[in-house]
Amino acid sequence: MATLIALTAVIVTVWFSVHQTRVMRNANNIPVTIDLLSKFQCAEFHDHHDYIYLRLQLENDPGRGVSGLSAEARTAFFGVVYFYQSFAEISIFGIADEEMFVSILRYRILRVWEAVAPFVEKERELRGGDATYLALFEELATRAAALPRTVISDRIAESRRPSGYW
Repeated sequence: MATLIALTAVIVTVWFSVHQTRVMRNANNIPVTIDLLSKFQCAEFHDHHDYIYLRLQLENDPGRGVSGLSAEARTAFFGVVYFYQSFAEISIFGIADEEMFVSILRYRILRVWEAVAPFVEKERELRGGDATYLALFEELATRAAALPRTVISDRIAESRRPSGYW
């Protein structure tokens, strides 16, 4: 009987430890989620996104790099690209759940990187081959491209299944 009680105590302890680890991991995502939501509630942020993938390459010469962008383009570039660069930093270094955020933002990350890549590559060249300039955002785009297009619908389907607790 004592062995059964001890075994039950160990199982319950392990279960609570696993559950607590999940809760703590998700707690890291709360501030990032709040910041993300506040950005996406701002019309200016969406306007900058639209500028980046609809007008940036039409109105600016990629051969001049980021430093050669017009004032309007620089405002949009820094507002959007450095948001994703910061997001890449916290994702790649494990501060926030990369899968969750990259899944949610996959389409936008890919579109923005596609639009800014020629400017970034030229800026790296202008900086003497500085390959680190926006390298984390580039890596984030690479990881986003590797995700299947169905990742969101797969997660929705998974969330509808019973959790298995109790």
